[in-house]
Amino acid sequence: MKCVICKHGELRPGVTSLLFEKNNSTVVIKSVPVNVCDNCGESYVPDETAEKIMAMVESVEKQGIIIDVRNFSSEVPAVCL
Repeated sequence: MKCVICKHGELRPGVTSLLFEKNNSTVVIKSVPVNVCDNCGESYVPDETAEKIMAMVESVEKQGIIIDVRNFSSEVPAVCL
């Protein structure tokens, strides 16, 4: 698949770190599996991965945690009731 940003690069599997700030919480998630453009380096997070990440961020924010650093590959998705 071609990169939608640079229009030249191909997307390849890779990993990245993501930072989220929500209300008073800051969450860093490391080792997130993404597709990375081999030309410009733009990262694309797959939909399923994005859903898991957003659940992590919501969980941290609801718990009132101010700063949290997680490794995505070792996380078990939280079930919110």
